[in-house]
Amino acid sequence: MLNVPKALLETRVKKETLHRSGKRLLLEIAGALKLSPEAYDILSNKGGNAVMGEVTLHSDHLYLMVHVGMGSELKVLYRTCKGRKDFSGGMNHFIGVSELASATASERFIAKLKPMTSLGIREANHQAA
Repeated sequence: MLNVPKALLETRVKKETLHRSGKRLLLEIAGALKLSPEAYDILSNKGGNAVMGEVTLHSDHLYLMVHVGMGSELKVLYRTCKGRKDFSGGMNHFIGVSELASATASERFIAKLKPMTSLGIREANHQAA
């Protein structure tokens, strides 16, 4: 189960909270996926005054972004990518941050992400051989 920072579950989240706690959530996800620190970058784009910005975890095969989605709900966008310079990647998928507070939902989410990591790709190639 992921330890979702309580500050991200509040009704109204401030920009600084999104960036500080969003980074903690992405580090939590990286840990659950057993990603080594050199296997990914975490970036924070605070944007201008009119936007909240986003916090991103970018690895060679996986792109995750915590941001404010439609209706002011905090969401995690996730998709595959081909390297750390690929910012458009595969098809976008979304999950609400509040959903990740559920043990069942967070376990399913991590299970969906595992095949998208370089480790998951290596395991799939090893099983196919």
